[in-house]
Amino acid sequence: MAGIKTIRDSLESRAVKILVGAIVVTFALFFGWGTVFSSSEANVVASVNGKKIDLYDLDLEMAQIQSILSQRFENPDFTIEEQVLKSLAINSLIRDSLILGYLENNQVKISNLTAYKLLSQNEIFQEEGKLSVEKINSFARQNGFLPGKYIENIRNKIALDFWTNGIANTDFITSNEFNRNVSLANQTRDVVFLKINKEEKKKDIQVSKTDLVNFYEENNSYFMTRPKAKIRYIEISQEEISKNLSISDDDLELEYQAYLENFDSTIRKSVSHIMLNINKERTSEEALILIENLKNRINKGEDFDAIAQEFSEDEGTKNLGGSLGVTDGTAFPDEFEIELNNMSAGDLSSPILLNNRIHLLKLTNLLAPVPEEFEKIKQDLKDNLSQQFSYQEFIDTLEEASDLTFSYSELEPISERINLNIKTSQFFSRSEADGLLSNDQILDLVFNELALNQETGITLLELNDENAILIELLSFQGSKLREFEEVQEQVESLLVEKVVSDDMNALEKQILEKLNNQNYSLSKVESDHSLKRQTYKSLTRGSSLFTKNALFEIFDIPRADQGKLFKAISLPQGDRLILKVDSIEYVKEELSQEEKSSLNEFFVQERSDSNLVDLQISMQEEASIIIN
Repeated sequence: MAGIKTIRDSLESRAVKILVGAIVVTFALFFGWGTVFSSSEANVVASVNGKKIDLYDLDLEMAQIQSILSQRFENPDFTIEEQVLKSLAINSLIRDSLILGYLENNQVKISNLTAYKLLSQNEIFQEEGKLSVEKINSFARQNGFLPGKYIENIRNKIALDFWTNGIANTDFITSNEFNRNVSLANQTRDVVFLKINKEEKKKDIQVSKTDLVNFYEENNSYFMTRPKAKIRYIEISQEEISKNLSISDDDLELEYQAYLENFDSTIRKSVSHIMLNINKERTSEEALILIENLKNRINKGEDFDAIAQEFSEDEGTKNLGGSLGVTDGTAFPDEFEIELNNMSAGDLSSPILLNNRIHLLKLTNLLAPVPEEFEKIKQDLKDNLSQQFSYQEFIDTLEEASDLTFSYSELEPISERINLNIKTSQFFSRSEADGLLSNDQILDLVFNELALNQETGITLLELNDENAILIELLSFQGSKLREFEEVQEQVESLLVEKVVSDDMNALEKQILEKLNNQNYSLSKVESDHSLKRQTYKSLTRGSSLFTKNALFEIFDIPRADQGKLFKAISLPQGDRLILKVDSIEYVKEELSQEEKSSLNEFFVQERSDSNLVDLQISMQEEASIIIN
């Protein structure tokens, strides 16, 4: 539990956290989804309860996380190590898959209509103030995504948001819990302690040459050189291939004709409604009379949206002016679709009786998709063709390279046939590898397979769908024991660290035994071990005098041990504290209503976060998760 000041400070950072969460959704919705990806077993990076996560999902998630971090730190060039980024992305995808599976199993489903309603709030998907399905589809296609797949991802984002907010909205704390949390947050403690300084103890340690040699001989594994390899390689990259491609005007024209042939020109209708229930309080006749009255008022000039907000009994749409979203002729019940077929934009329907409800429909807008002109999408067509041609060229080159590895044991003839350059590395270890050679697949191949087996010849390694590499091992330097004289300083450093750690452990145990079990006075322990007593009064949870971990342990000491039990705490640099809590006090602080409200929100959010984590851990423990 943080202190009150710490909590106040964190409220602002929580707002940042929420903002970052919003960025996740915004980025996912409006920054594109990449190219449609056809999954195969080779491309599967993980599976969760049988549902596969492929390389496309991974690449997209990594891009999203990178984008969010760049925005968070206000640095477009901000990067983190690829392995760390990959690990974050895989964990995120597994978590999302678990949640979506849980929601699906519990009959929580998000409809396409809900996704369209969310998208309708963004101006880029509007035309004359109304949702344009064609703009959504066009946006999806421009970003290499099938419209249906795009909407599916939107539904997933809504479901995940529902999960987070749904759990959060179910949490609350009682007034007693609130008062207790405030009391704990305002708690102060008086602490008395002895500090065992690691650096001071080091000064007293002397090690002989014999000690060093013995430690060196007993711990040879610490002083081995790292294996190193030198390779020659040819990089086969779709990106590099694409740079040398040219797209003709004839190719572009054919691609545009294909676009026109596949263009979805289905007319979409934007529809709103007013719904009245038929029940014990209202007969069908009464409902019909009321709906006709409302229709007459609208025909006389009253606003449909205002009437819907006041009278409609569909709680899900009334605050949206009765908006039902968009249909292509198949989204709504047949009774609706038949009526809509005979309506023009702005028309009101006849009353429709359906499932003990009466509906009045309004056809608010007709959306007739029009294909883009050639010049407007010329660059997109060119990019798509470049992607297609370069991928095919990449596959052809890959197949040819694969065949050539059976015919040649050196890279030169292969390089000439596929017209790609040979590169030669310096000697490098796993930790020294950089750029392309830092790829884990390459390192595993070089150091675990080629080097260990001393294999010669050419090996083709497919890294992903767009990159491969031909590798020839030139030389390998195995691990060997470094001479004592070469590593003497390292030996001494390690030995001193071990000795001082052993000594401090023994001293810590001895002091605790004296103070807790043998009734030694603190003064006598001070004198016996040349340690100085220190006291901190009114220590708070947000104090800068100790590390957060140390503060947690100090405030975790039960009231029952106050003034009695001594405890040992390790500090980050290796120092040790032997301490006890002498006094526990509660500082009363008058809080404004606004502060109480903010703190209550904070405490509830803390509980919600904890519950979410617990649920997700539970699901993960029960799930079948395979990571390739």
